[in-house]
Amino acid sequence: MSSLSKVVVSGRIIKAPEKRFTPGNNVAVTEFAIAVESLPRQDGQKETTAVKVITWRELAERCAEQLKKGDLVCVDGRLQVNSHTSSDGQKKRDVEIDAVSVENLSELSGGAQVAQLQTAEVGAQKVGVAAQAQSEDIDMIFAEDEIPF
Repeated sequence: MSSLSKVVVSGRIIKAPEKRFTPGNNVAVTEFAIAVESLPRQDGQKETTAVKVITWRELAERCAEQLKKGDLVCVDGRLQVNSHTSSDGQKKRDVEIDAVSVENLSELSGGAQVAQLQTAEVGAQKVGVAAQAQSEDIDMIFAEDEIPF
């Protein structure tokens, strides 16, 4: 039995897009983070989760050029949970999305045309590994048995 890890979320960019290139084969990779709010609980409270978004190739180029901190975006991609141990020995899990499309919803409020940013290689083989997030505001710590979604 196979499973599908497709996810579509919207949120505000809280860490501006940063573009780099993979070593060796020079593939563009752009990372940014969005704040995703949950639906209100019975007590009316909402939870906000920081989610790292990784884009590749042409989509990475366009995101780096066209998106900025504060933009409201809709991200479509594959959900990934990465486990690692921090330098201080803490076990961490980071939730991230390997994006296949990113839509800038902020442009709707200004009456401008919606910019649909899509990769030309949706099913392409991913090459290289994205660098670890450098911003403390997107570090997420979960108990070993806690599932972050």
